[in-house]
Amino acid sequence: MSSLQRFRGKRGQGMTEYIIVIAIVAIGAILIIGLFGKQIKHAFRRIGTAVDGEAVGSEVSIDTEMKTEAGKADAMNTFDDNADDGAL
Repeated sequence: MSSLQRFRGKRGQGMTEYIIVIAIVAIGAILIIGLFGKQIKHAFRRIGTAVDGEAVGSEVSIDTEMKTEAGKADAMNTFDDNADDGAL
């Protein structure tokens, strides 16, 4: 086996390991977004309203809003209700 063939094998192994690490990170990110998505969305909404100069609501109103939204069914029949949020 020539040294060129050995080099290609090691290079391919490194790339495979890199792809596995990227896949694990992507799966972890998807799980975190799935678990904490609504809290993250509300945190960014509060940051956005604070940057716009508007008064930021109290924690109680945000908790109430989160509980109200949590009561809705997360299904395709409520997809159009959330289309006007301005999210991309």
